[in-house]
Amino acid sequence: MNFVLLGVFIMLKYRNIFLLTGFLLIINHLQLNAELKVTPVANLSLLGGQYFLEGEKDSFAGNADVFFSPVISFSEKTALLPIYQGLYSNTKDVKELVGGGTLTRKVLDNSLTLKGTHKISDTLKVKAKVGYKIEYLQETKDEKLGEGLFDYNRLAAGIEGEKLLNNNWNIRSGYDFYIMSYPNYASLITTFQTSIDTATYTEISKNAGKNVLDYSTHELFIEAVHGFSEKLTGKVSYDIAYKGFEDQAIVNSDGSFSSSKRTDLVHLLSIGIYQKLEKVSLNIINSVQYYDSNQNSFDANRTQYNANYYDFFQNDVMPSLVFELSKGFNINLWWDIAYRQYTERPAQDVEGNYKTSEISQITNTTGVSVIVPVYKSFAVKVAGNYRDSSSNNKYEANYRYNYNTSNYFAGINWEY
Repeated sequence: MNFVLLGVFIMLKYRNIFLLTGFLLIINHLQLNAELKVTPVANLSLLGGQYFLEGEKDSFAGNADVFFSPVISFSEKTALLPIYQGLYSNTKDVKELVGGGTLTRKVLDNSLTLKGTHKISDTLKVKAKVGYKIEYLQETKDEKLGEGLFDYNRLAAGIEGEKLLNNNWNIRSGYDFYIMSYPNYASLITTFQTSIDTATYTEISKNAGKNVLDYSTHELFIEAVHGFSEKLTGKVSYDIAYKGFEDQAIVNSDGSFSSSKRTDLVHLLSIGIYQKLEKVSLNIINSVQYYDSNQNSFDANRTQYNANYYDFFQNDVMPSLVFELSKGFNINLWWDIAYRQYTERPAQDVEGNYKTSEISQITNTTGVSVIVPVYKSFAVKVAGNYRDSSSNNKYEANYRYNYNTSNYFAGINWEY
C-alpha cells in the first residue's frame, strides 16, 4: 500500500512532466501516419541579471522561459496544438496578488494547453481549448518554492469563433471558463496573520469560509480587427468576466459576515493600432478597466468600515517601437503608463490613519530589449526595464504603493 501511495505522490508532483512526455509519445506515433503533418514550434530564453528595489541591488540570478508546441495538422482544415509553457524567475518583483502590490522573490510557472482548430469555410473558423496551469510564488527567503501563500492552480476551458468579413474586418468572439484554487492559503492563514492587514485577515478568517480566495470565472469576449491598408491595422476588443467566490462571505458594516457571497464583475475595453513602416513598427494599445465587487472591508484596529473595497477604474496606455535593423536583429522600445483610481477605498497616511480622499496610483514602466542573431536559430538577447509607482496612499505595512524598481538581463534566445 505504501508503494502505491508513493507512486501516486510522484505522479502528482511531476504531472506536467508525465503529460508532456505523453504528448511527445503520441506525436511520435502520429508521425507514422502519412496523412498527418507535425510541425514543432519552440522557443527557449535563458537570461541572467540583477534586480534593484529602491536602489538596493539583489544578487545575480537567472530567468528561464520555455515554449513548445508541436502543431498537428490532420488536414488543411483541422489542426491540434498541444502547448507547453514554462517560466522560472529567480529575481525579485512587485506583483499585484490580492488587493495590492506584494514583493515576490521567485516565480515558477508550468502550463499545459490543448487547442483544437477547424476551418469550416474560407471565412469561418472555430476553436476550442482546455488547459491547466500551476504557479508557485516565493515571498520570503525562508519560504520554500511550492509552499507559498499565493500559489495557485488554474483549470481553464474555452471556445471561440473567427469570421473574416469582406470589408477587411476580422471578428473573434468566444467564451472562457476557468477555476482558480489556492491550495496553501487556508492552511497557512494563521501562520501569516502578522504579515497581512487586519481587514484582509478578517475577511479570510474561518468565520468567513475556508477556501476564501478560490473562485470560478465566466468570461465573454469579442474582438474586431480591421486592415485599413497593408501597413495600418486597428483593433478593438471588449471582455466581461464574472467571478464567483463560493466560500468568501460579504463583510458587514459592523465587521460580521453576511450569508451572501462575494461576486466580482470585470469590464475591459481595449483599442489598439499597428503601423508598419520601413524597418520600424509602431504599436499603441489603450486599455480601460472597471472592476466592480460587492465585497467590503472592516479594519478592526481603527473600527473603520470600507464599502466596495476592491472597486476601481484603470486606464493603461502602452506604446512600443520595434526597429528591424536586419534579419533577426531588432530593438524593441516600450512604455507602459497606468493610472488607477479606487472609487471608495480611502487613502491612509504613514501611520495608517484614514484620509478623506480615495486611493489613486500611477505606475510608469519603460523597457528595452535587443535581439542579435549569432548562429542559425541562436541569438543574444539583452533586456531591461525601469518601473516607478507613486500613490497618495502612504501606509505600506502590507502592500507596496510607492516604489521604484529596475532590472537588466542578458543571455541567449533560441527559436525552432
